[in-house]
Amino acid sequence: MAENLSSKMPLICFFGPDGSGKTSIAQRLTAILCRDSKTKNAWLRGTHTRASILARLLRKFRAFQGSDNPYYGLRIPPKLRHLWQLLEFISIIPVWLWRLAVPKFLGYTVISERGLLDFIVWVSITTRDLGFIYSSLSRIALALGLKRCLNIYVRADLEVLKTRRADESAQTTPLQLALYDAIARAVGAPVIDTTGKSVDESLVEALNILKARGSL
Repeated sequence: MAENLSSKMPLICFFGPDGSGKTSIAQRLTAILCRDSKTKNAWLRGTHTRASILARLLRKFRAFQGSDNPYYGLRIPPKLRHLWQLLEFISIIPVWLWRLAVPKFLGYTVISERGLLDFIVWVSITTRDLGFIYSSLSRIALALGLKRCLNIYVRADLEVLKTRRADESAQTTPLQLALYDAIARAVGAPVIDTTGKSVDESLVEALNILKARGSL
């Protein structure tokens, strides 16, 4: 079964809001498939490499202090949003290549807890620019994120997500969910709703999606 998956669908990305269950499903699926094939678990986090270094520097200045990016205590002034979005894009592409594209090229089945669809939502929220999802950078990220990749949307009801995320990022949960729902509909992604389900039940749904797509 695992060898067949490796030949047909070398890249699987679970995307969705914080607390939806992406990590648990991806790790369990990786554990199953790695028994019989070359399998890697990967992830893409928000604000990478060059952008993260600059974020740590900018947050020292009052004009850049805020909660738009809760992990860095950063706020990007409106006049600099497009420049920052470009920096985020330039920063994430090498990470995407190294963690997802290169292992896929080397014959690994790559199971990612996040992907470039998550990147689009992340930048939209942390720059307070919902129009970013329609930008040229977003369209490029979307094209790369969909190429030879099975994107599976993992979601849960809003109240459930709020209880799972008790940290500073929880304030963006309603907007995250709305953006993810819209993107998932736009790309026709299969959906796993983890509301009221165990990890095992959600994993079975993931396996059924792979079978339905001819990957198992």
